[in-house]
Parts: sequence; structure tokens; C-alpha cells
Amino acid sequence: MMVTHEEIKRGMVVRSSDGEKLGEVVRLDEARFEIEKGFFFPKEYAVRYDEVAGIRAGEVILTHARDQLAAARGQAREAGAAIDEGEEIRVPLAEEEIVVGKTVQEVGRVQVTKEVITEEKQVTVPVSREVVHVERVPVSEERPAAAGTLFEEGSLSIPIREERVEVSTQPVVKEELRIGKEVVHGQETARATVRRETADVRTDGEPPRQNAAGEPTAAAPEEAPPERATGTGGRRR
Repeated sequence: MMVTHEEIKRGMVVRSSDGEKLGEVVRLDEARFEIEKGFFFPKEYAVRYDEVAGIRAGEVILTHARDQLAAARGQAREAGAAIDEGEEIRVPLAEEEIVVGKTVQEVGRVQVTKEVITEEKQVTVPVSREVVHVERVPVSEERPAAAGTLFEEGSLSIPIREERVEVSTQPVVKEELRIGKEVVHGQETARATVRRETADVRTDGEPPRQNAAGEPTAAAPEEAPPERATGTGGRRR
């Protein structure tokens, strides 16, 4: 809540926000109050009520620090106001500077997708099988037959074997993808419109001059234009 003129009384001490004593209140009205002139203010300084941060221990605390008030004092001085001996006016000249900041933003993504491709493959495998050959040939010499096998019916079973191909699959890693990221450093140009203050110093009239000792001197009189001789014996300018 803003402090009103009813809460501030004449004679109260006024301090800056950093605790610097500025002086006492000498007069006030409904819009503003004035701080007495002294070491900090060579003349009474007017303060608006919205520049008051609060009242603590019977003292008025302003929202501005001492340096800010010193700058405002120099700017608020009216043109043509006299400067007392030993007084100094400081007029700050501000200039905007470019402040560059960086943020990390996502600009894209890389997606790696695997899919299964089914295809037919042929593999040639060598196989073996057994073949039975039956051949009837005459004996070279007659010999007696075994007694247990004469005139008996029977059969003989001979197994025939062959190799069959059994197909199965197993996963084998043939290649791999290696995915990595690296930071690429570059430079970008940032542009911004900035403002700056300049001072235009103009002098009205002839300011007093000083000699090497710092003492004021009178302005030098204007020199008369040089005379030129005429053919009649007179002189003219």
C-alpha cells in the first residue's frame, strides 16, 4: 500500500533503500514532499509518495538507492540552474548492450526400425544311401550244403539305409548398426536493435576564460581590420 501524506510529518528523517541518510522532511503537500538541502542534496529535493517503500522506526525509507537518487538529481535539474561552488552534476548516458543467451531445443529425431523379411533359400547337401545288388553266379566248386538249411522255406531281410536332410534355422549376427551422436560447433550471428544516449553541449553567450593559474580573464578585445594604403596618400579600411 502506498504511503500517504498523512503518514509523513515534517522533520522525519529520510533514508535511501540502502540505508543512506538523505536529510529531513522540510515541507509536504498532497502530491509530494521535499527533503532539506544538505551534503547530499545541494537544494531541496522533491519526492513523490509512490517512491516511498515504507516507514520504519519513525523514518521514511525510499524505494531508490543512493546512486539512483544521485542520477535522478542530475537529470531533474532545470536547464539554466546555477551550480554552486564545489557542486557536481552527474548526467548518466545509458547505452543498451546485447545480452546473448542459449537454450537447447529439439529440432528433430532419428528413428531406426527393424523389420523381418521372409525369403526362400536353397542349400545343396551331399547325402548317401545304400543300394542292394542281387547277383546269381555259379560256384566254382561243388561243396556239400549245410544240413540245417536244406529244403526249408524262409526269407532274408536286409535293411537298406539312406541319409535324409533335416532343415532347421538358427539366428546368426551378420552385421550391426552403430548409432552415436556428436556435437558440431558452429557460429551464428545474432542481431538486435539497441539504443544509446548522447550528450549535446551548447553554450549560450561568452563563457569566462581562465588563465593557466585558473583565474578568470577578461575577453580579448576585437582586433581592428588592417589598414591599406591608397594612391592619394590616405589610408582606408
